[in-house]
Amino acid sequence: MGAVEYKMFFDGTAATMEQLDKIEEVAVDQAVDRAWEARIKIPVCVNNDGKWEGEDEAWMKAFTRIRVEVNAGDGKFVPLIDGPVVGFDSARSSQPGKSDVPVVVHDDSALLNREAKVEVKEGLTDSEIAEQIFLAAQLGGTPDIQPTPPPPDNKMNSAVLRGTPMQCLRDLAKRNQDWHAYVLPGLLPSQSIGCFKQFPTDTDGLPEMSMMGADRNIANFNVNNKATGPTTVQAATLGIDHSGVKTATSSYRDATLLGDEPPDAKNTNQSTTLLPPGQTDRTDLDQAVKGAAAMSGFALQATGNIVPFCYPAALSPYRWVMVKISDSQFSTKYLITNVKHTLTRSIYTQNFSMQGNAVSAAASSNASTPAPSASAGVSFNVQVSIF
Repeated sequence: MGAVEYKMFFDGTAATMEQLDKIEEVAVDQAVDRAWEARIKIPVCVNNDGKWEGEDEAWMKAFTRIRVEVNAGDGKFVPLIDGPVVGFDSARSSQPGKSDVPVVVHDDSALLNREAKVEVKEGLTDSEIAEQIFLAAQLGGTPDIQPTPPPPDNKMNSAVLRGTPMQCLRDLAKRNQDWHAYVLPGLLPSQSIGCFKQFPTDTDGLPEMSMMGADRNIANFNVNNKATGPTTVQAATLGIDHSGVKTATSSYRDATLLGDEPPDAKNTNQSTTLLPPGQTDRTDLDQAVKGAAAMSGFALQATGNIVPFCYPAALSPYRWVMVKISDSQFSTKYLITNVKHTLTRSIYTQNFSMQGNAVSAAASSNASTPAPSASAGVSFNVQVSIF
């Protein structure tokens, strides 16, 4: 595995060595269905004239664009965030070396959340409305849109949007149950990609995570199996023309499983819930119950962290990864929901949260157990190049 490095860009221009030398720490918090945030810690101090130095750099001004990229050791720089400066914190102390100014950066969803209005859209599906919103925002990258089902009643094919563009996007995603509206950093500096889609249904190239053996790259992995979560969802609606009542039913077991079997495969006492009220005539009932049931199936909730310098990739939400924790039913694929990246002058850490909707087939009772290694510690020899 190669050296860990990171790069920064200010308004699309690569940061200079002098600028990077002024940064003590970069922490990026990425989460599903939430704006991504970076906090860039800048040390400040008082000079001989009694003035604070280091707090008024040009690239620290509000709405300056900042992009952070990291090479976790595989030679590929991956963007962690690209968006505007939205605020500052200030921590001052009379003790030397204890004062700093964390610069707060959000992804470009911040730009979509500044102007509220009311607008009516006629003859468009929710995904077509989402595409129009992202195109109007001119984020630089091509929007990634997954089509939603057309409204079941063409006579009522109009949508009233209230709020900021980002609020409207999240409302559109929410009423389709398992769609998600978010913004990802683009391939080039000062570019972003607007996304309106369901979770993916398989892994896309992230290296396997392992907690055992010579290839160990995660320090710990904690799983909570929420047995009461998975459910069958039912719903009924009266047609706008009073033609009759339509019903729909879907189980979490009908969703695409990223493992061998549901977490409660042996449970014959399944729970049943009703789709909450609030669905509109624009919502396809079959899709709504299917989406709600699929989301309920994520019974496995996991947290953990990477062994520094042992995992050659940067994790990010909305992606699946294979996790192996020895001969366990919880060795399966998980959807990443939250990652906290921390970059300092000496180390790069990743703490994560994940969720899963399936487990591996039960391990056989006579399965062999890997022999313990001679030493419980992990040794490695790396060279870290941060700047």
